[in-house]
Amino acid sequence: MPTSSPKATGKKTVTTKAAVKRMAATKRVNPRAKKGTAKKAAQVQSQAEATLERAIAERKKITERRQPLGHLLLEQKLREAGFKGVISSDKKILDKYSTDESIFSIRPQVVIQPKHRADVEVAVRLVATETKRFTSLSLTPRAAGTGLGGGSLTDSIMIDVSRFMTHIGHVETRKGVATFTCEPGAMWRDVERMLKHHDLYLPPAPASKDICTVGGAIANNAAGPDSLRYGHCADWVESMEVTLFDGQTYTIAPLTYKELRALQKKDTAHAIIAREVFSLLEQNEKTIKAAEPKTSKNTAGYALWHVLSTTLANFKKGHGTFDLTRIFSGSQGTIGIITSLTLRAEPIAHHTDLIVVPVFDLLDAGAVIEKALEFNPINIELFDGLTFDLALRNPQFFKDRLGMLTYYKVMLSMYTTYHIRYARRTPEFTLLITLDRDEKSLETERVVTKLRSHHGKHARKVGNPIEREMFWQIRRASYTLSKFQDPEKRPAAFLEDMVVPTKNLSKFFAAVKKLLNKYNVTAAVHGHGGNGHLHFYPLLDFTNKTTPALVMKMTEDFFSAAIALDGNLCGEHNDGIIRTPHLTKIFSAQVIDIFTQLEHAADPDDIFNPGKKVNPRFDVKASIRHTN
Repeated sequence: MPTSSPKATGKKTVTTKAAVKRMAATKRVNPRAKKGTAKKAAQVQSQAEATLERAIAERKKITERRQPLGHLLLEQKLREAGFKGVISSDKKILDKYSTDESIFSIRPQVVIQPKHRADVEVAVRLVATETKRFTSLSLTPRAAGTGLGGGSLTDSIMIDVSRFMTHIGHVETRKGVATFTCEPGAMWRDVERMLKHHDLYLPPAPASKDICTVGGAIANNAAGPDSLRYGHCADWVESMEVTLFDGQTYTIAPLTYKELRALQKKDTAHAIIAREVFSLLEQNEKTIKAAEPKTSKNTAGYALWHVLSTTLANFKKGHGTFDLTRIFSGSQGTIGIITSLTLRAEPIAHHTDLIVVPVFDLLDAGAVIEKALEFNPINIELFDGLTFDLALRNPQFFKDRLGMLTYYKVMLSMYTTYHIRYARRTPEFTLLITLDRDEKSLETERVVTKLRSHHGKHARKVGNPIEREMFWQIRRASYTLSKFQDPEKRPAAFLEDMVVPTKNLSKFFAAVKKLLNKYNVTAAVHGHGGNGHLHFYPLLDFTNKTTPALVMKMTEDFFSAAIALDGNLCGEHNDGIIRTPHLTKIFSAQVIDIFTQLEHAADPDDIFNPGKKVNPRFDVKASIRHTN
């Protein structure tokens, strides 16, 4: 399977240690050379030997992937160790698990589906032992497969938690805080349905909530429309159970300094990780704090800057907490496998108002959003003119999403808005601003007036529930509607997660539009305007052999445009295969090294989802899918 090294040719590898010495000898210095020259040459020789040693190791790994004896022995060894779940190496199953919602295709060697936590522990212990003989063995967690960055793809063992590990517990309320516990494979929609009976919900609900799992959302540290006020998934984790590199499962929760000191004295995987993380914070507190991306959303790297709730000095005085859930959330299964989650829930806001602002001048959008943020909205969402046009041209799409009577009412509202209210003009963007009427001194009409005088002259409060539903249906359908542009192409997720400060949003809109024209591709744009966070998916033909090269060129240009505007590459979809190689664009070499030290402490044998977050090893171009 593809790695960052050249692809294996099938020929026998002939490089040996003797060859290393012979090749390094060509760098040796004439005895008559000056001492300085000799010293420099010795350094060159040492570097050459180290480089060649690494090449040998990498070729060895490639050879093992071509001859996967370790994977062939795995089923028998798992059964002998007491694994109760499903194990499959059937070609149809492996083909199914070769893709997710990303642009990549990577075939696993084996797919396992654990029935419970004990199965996860068995798998981790076995792989940790066998990787000493077969270094290509690793475990990559997968849930619903809705991720967009390739985070759940692997060329080794895929561990699918979505089939059996789906239990959802009851809501408990203590001191006014509602919590519940569920397994990682629980569908978000099922959790939402359960919470609704208690008039509660999970505020960071992603747009994919109808098809994603809770565990997958936590592993990516996902976010959604209401994250403008309520933050990412990590902000709602009370505690979690994680199977660590020793094959034991530990409860990970916030600790006081006294509790941390007690943990550090133990000889467990949990204690080792806690010691290393605390040591990294002690040695690099300022560097880590400065490294936190300044954008309002981020899932790039490991969130070490959130582990302490206060300064290091204050923590040592007994204030605040040390919270490792902050780095396990968003870790994409690279430092352990989550087996259970306890999350907080929030009462549903029933008294809200919706303000809709059609923006006909692209440069006005950022100014309207900046003004709206002054009123502490629950969310500010947006969709572009292409999305609205696709909705107008594909009314049948909404039939299956709405009851028959509601469908006709919503469609009537949509066409009335376009033909009469907008006089058959399509806005560049439509902004949806949700306000909480429970907020003191907040009068919606006053906000509308303020927005109208600040580049949002068409702003209005939408009171009709059918009209509100119409706008939200279009916003939620933006990605799916984009598929109607050309059924022979695929909306490609590789540029979809960039974030910029809202003050630079209009400039970013313009840059995106210019680059789309440069590459002669179309893309429907939607996103979380209040966070300066855009989602767009260029329509590409992955059966075309030139598409991988096009993806690589576009990635560089679009990422550079975001960085130039003080932006970030990764708002809520995490690093995965697509963004891990580009983390050097937003983090210094020192910070990348800190991330690597953390990952190595938590995964010393590199058995947990290797190649993601740090140490990218997948060849992005060679791993791109060839089907739409």
